[in-house]
Amino acid sequence: MKLLWNTNRNLPNIATNIGEERIIFWGNYHFKNSSSWILNLLSGIQIEQIHSLENLNKNEDIIVVDNMVGLKEPFYFELSNKVKRIYLVHLGDEGGSEKKDLVYSLCEHVWRTFYLPSFRNIKNISCIPIGYKSSVPKTKVDISDKKYIWNFMGTTHGSSRYDLLNKHKDLNPHFTNLTGDFAGKNSLDTSEYYNVMNNSIFTLVPHGYFHPETYRLYETLECGSIPIVENPHNFFEDFLPNNPFPKITSWVESFDFIKNHINRKDELNKLSNNINSWWIGHKESLKKEFLRINDV
Repeated sequence: MKLLWNTNRNLPNIATNIGEERIIFWGNYHFKNSSSWILNLLSGIQIEQIHSLENLNKNEDIIVVDNMVGLKEPFYFELSNKVKRIYLVHLGDEGGSEKKDLVYSLCEHVWRTFYLPSFRNIKNISCIPIGYKSSVPKTKVDISDKKYIWNFMGTTHGSSRYDLLNKHKDLNPHFTNLTGDFAGKNSLDTSEYYNVMNNSIFTLVPHGYFHPETYRLYETLECGSIPIVENPHNFFEDFLPNNPFPKITSWVESFDFIKNHINRKDELNKLSNNINSWWIGHKESLKKEFLRINDV
């Protein structure tokens, strides 16, 4: 099956109220940072990556990885006349407000990030985790060898994140790195970022700006740190059933959880192993879902 990574290609040559710089930023961001995650999910499918629509034929299928699809409707019309079936992996759309109905209607199946209950019962749409940034570490530091009790790296938008920092400030040693903007100039590079997570017993995972999910959760899972997850309206029980994460509704609960568990090494190891086993199993189930739909 052909695979076209389109987030940084076929960008509309028009002025939009979104802004050209933002379109280019997110297109390149997804290409650089989401590739490992998506290619891992597709690893059971024999794919050939292509870079243009040349040499396609009407009898084959194609997977397109894309974002801001509502700005690229002419591209999808052209593609629908060149291939048998289009499968779309739609990245971004955190607020669920992108114009996408027409593009979705041209696709055999859509896997989209940022789960919303409104997509739950639509037959040709599956919601997948937003995943992790590329270049995750290949080895994990054992719980007993980690340097930090907890970490938080990111922006401080919203009162929840200020409360997070205030409630945990006396739990030492810890690591924080605060930035003004998403992927802003004060952000750690990927290697430093993952090194901190890999060396943290707990990673504090507040909800995102528009949506409960953040990349931080899945990066934490890949590093073997224990996520303590802010869980508005029981979102993570709905989206990720039977997950074993510690989940809280206020950060004082997180403080109490850490204080009660930090010296119980056997319990921490058991919890860490349960989370790791669940995550491995969940990724495998996602891969099987891609295979099942593509075998139809």
